[in-house]
Amino acid sequence: MKRYIPVLMVVLFMPLCIQSDLKEEKLNYSVEGCGATRTAYGEEGYELADGVLTVHVMRNCCSDEILVEKSGSEYRIIEKENNGEICKCNCMSTVRIKDADEKFRVTFTDYSGQVREIKEIKWEGEFCGWSTYAECSSDTDCKVTGCSGQVCAGIKEEIITTCEWRECFDAGRYSMFCGCVNNKCQWTQS
Repeated sequence: MKRYIPVLMVVLFMPLCIQSDLKEEKLNYSVEGCGATRTAYGEEGYELADGVLTVHVMRNCCSDEILVEKSGSEYRIIEKENNGEICKCNCMSTVRIKDADEKFRVTFTDYSGQVREIKEIKWEGEFCGWSTYAECSSDTDCKVTGCSGQVCAGIKEEIITTCEWRECFDAGRYSMFCGCVNNKCQWTQS
């Protein structure tokens, strides 16, 4: 009887060990919808900074949700369409995954099940937004405007721009802030 006790213990505790290995890793992520931080078109890609993996993916405007799963070192971004309503338009969404691994691969699975790899964004050049230099007395007198958020203008100015996205318009990437500097609305280092 004594020799069966170790076997019995293994049989009883084995399911607990197996079950703990099967638990999915809970990911801390957020999804910003179509055009939340970019225009309808832009460059797909990812960047990793301070443990946050930021991924820009082109998706269908009418898809129901974007999910993120992790398998090994691969982050899978999955577009879900539950009610069958697909639009004839695409838009850019931004997915932010906190506490991301240093070495990884990113894929995007669209609503039809097609998988594509998302590549790292290679940043080049300098910030290329522009300022109107409107008169101001405080930062609240200034605003970010333009279709791509590339213009720093006075709060009362109406600015119309073309709608295209260039990586150099990304003020956050270049640590730029639209504010009142020397009584003029202009971009400045934040």
